Amino acid sequence: MDNKQLQEIKDRLEVLPVLEHRMENLRGKVSVAKANVNTLLHKFEAESLDVENIKKDSLANSLRKLLGKYEGKVNKETQEMFAAKMEYDRATENVSVLCKEESELNVRLSELYELKHTVEDELAKREESIKNNISAESYKTYTEIEQEHEFLSGQLVEAEEAIRAGNNVLITAGNAMEHLNKAEDLATLDVWLDGGICTHKAKYNHIEEAQRNFNILNSQVKNFESELQDVNLQASYLSSEIDSTTRAVDFWFDNIFTDLKVRDRIRSDAESLRNLIDKINKTLRILETNRKELKKNLSDNESKKADLISSIEI
Repeated sequence: MDNKQLQEIKDRLEVLPVLEHRMENLRGKVSVAKANVNTLLHKFEAESLDVENIKKDSLANSLRKLLGKYEGKVNKETQEMFAAKMEYDRATENVSVLCKEESELNVRLSELYELKHTVEDELAKREESIKNNISAESYKTYTEIEQEHEFLSGQLVEAEEAIRAGNNVLITAGNAMEHLNKAEDLATLDVWLDGGICTHKAKYNHIEEAQRNFNILNSQVKNFESELQDVNLQASYLSSEIDSTTRAVDFWFDNIFTDLKVRDRIRSDAESLRNLIDKINKTLRILETNRKELKKNLSDNESKKADLISSIEI
């Protein structure tokens, strides 16, 4: 294995400790999230709800059934039941997001473990040669370069993970915005042309899909904020942008189900979402600038290391 191949593999392995730590934390989150879902199911059972129907029925269908049963006037008990439905949906979406992340991380870790075993013997042989020459100036220089490389690589990994998390938020936010725009168009049709039951049903289906994406955003934004802390960037303001949009239950129980009010709420949610997307994009630009600077510093570091290694006879 030549020096270039060895360095390329070592660079890839720099991410391993970070991902192992992340996997440990992620498994804890999955466990807590699944326990939360079970707790909510028990809560439904305590209220004599049909658990299987609650798990399968959509938010829009639940809303329509309630409106039909109570003619638009929802009492306190039914409010609590519907709030529990929304809470359960949010919890299950959170588990789905976390499990997908765990699966993707497992694949990445497996690939890295294979690389680690491949280079262990080669690294041991080369490092032993350097250790045997501890009194040489090359040993001191090598150690300093390795320490700098380890620091820069760790910073680059954290920056790239933050960028990955931010892009995930943008994808979900884009999906939510698409459904909000469609829901607003249908709500406007209801206001001016009385679109009828089909339009009304389609509108609430898009509202439901937007709400589902907001539930996912809840988890993704928290993850992004956590990643930003790892690179010394503060962005606690991000959560506030989706706070109101993840509490639609406050609106749906207003007992005044007018088309104008629905349209106004859709527009309000869309505005909050636009603000979130704008702030995510600004933060990603900062992260990208940092990543480019780190890559330049790493390139300089690798050049110094390559020159040193090439001068050592094994």
